[in-house]
Amino acid sequence: MKKIGLLIDTLIGGGAERIVLNFAETFSKYGHEVHIILIKNIIEHNVDTSLYTIHYISESGELSKNKFINKMLLAKRLKEKIAKIEENSNKFDLFISNAEDMDLLAKKAKLDNLYIRYRNSMYTYYKSKFENTAGFKRLRRKIKFKLQFKNRYNNQNIITVSKALIADITEKMGIKPKMIKCIYNPFDFEKIRERAKEINNDIPNKKYIIYAAKFENRKNQKLLIKAYKKANINLPLVLIGNTHTDSDKKYLKELKELIIKLGIEEKVIFPGFQKNPYPWIKNAELFVMSSNSEGLPLVLVEALILGTKVVSTDCPTGPSEVLIDELKEFLSPINDIEKLAENIKKALIKYPKIKESYIKKFKAEYSVNQYLELYNETKLL
Repeated sequence: MKKIGLLIDTLIGGGAERIVLNFAETFSKYGHEVHIILIKNIIEHNVDTSLYTIHYISESGELSKNKFINKMLLAKRLKEKIAKIEENSNKFDLFISNAEDMDLLAKKAKLDNLYIRYRNSMYTYYKSKFENTAGFKRLRRKIKFKLQFKNRYNNQNIITVSKALIADITEKMGIKPKMIKCIYNPFDFEKIRERAKEINNDIPNKKYIIYAAKFENRKNQKLLIKAYKKANINLPLVLIGNTHTDSDKKYLKELKELIIKLGIEEKVIFPGFQKNPYPWIKNAELFVMSSNSEGLPLVLVEALILGTKVVSTDCPTGPSEVLIDELKEFLSPINDIEKLAENIKKALIKYPKIKESYIKKFKAEYSVNQYLELYNETKLL
């Protein structure tokens, strides 16, 4: 039995947080002792603390107004929390960090046996730091953030959630990890399909199209709205999601204004954040993802597990490893309204059979076994 620490900022209602809970449940079912350690005491997902223990190192994540001092204090708290957990029992065998802020704290805390699970395009994230600037400011930010990424991730054990992310990190960003390997996210097929059977009276009793994602620029629901209008179909569009920051709220406001401008406010449904989105996805006629950037889109895999047809933008990393073989034709270039609209109409008319062979590589046991095999092989963790 191994003692495993899963590190993440919070358990807000997002995909990365859901995957951490998948890890926790699967490791636990395999007989391992699992601890989830949060920076902030925020939990929006359903959790099962009979299988694992949840800890947090602060209420708000702010111990000092000074950013540098705050990070040092949080890293100290993290180290102290781990020491306390280990006080009357065995030490942790391995840690898996699942978010950028926690990656930094884990490094500052000098945790042994650490794997960093990188889940989005690092290069896209890096570009977002300077792409809206110009001149000297642009140059300064490019140098500053390139150094930040290298300082954080050089000589680390990195696990990517898609194969394309390996080149994104090592070639585009020039990171030199100690070790880098792709291990797909874990999905509990049986649990997802069982939870999809739950009764939810809010779900429309007619056919509809759906997208489930946080409301933010990267998820690009604006593209979906424009493509939906262009496709000119009668099925309503359901947009499940939440907001956490002021910029998210501003984006959602702009999205609703766009819907009114296009005259489709009667056809778009906003049910809000759903702790259990699976009945919504299962009962949808089509799932459409419009993201500009992803690592490995959880919702695409989950939709296919539930037998729901999928159309997606072809982000630089992720979707092309999910929509394979006959499903490839339903990938659309990012920001291409015409092609996304065309694929929506085409998928509603005729869609290939979703074969179990397309998705079996995402089974939870495959993922956790690869982590444990890597641990046994390298003893780096």
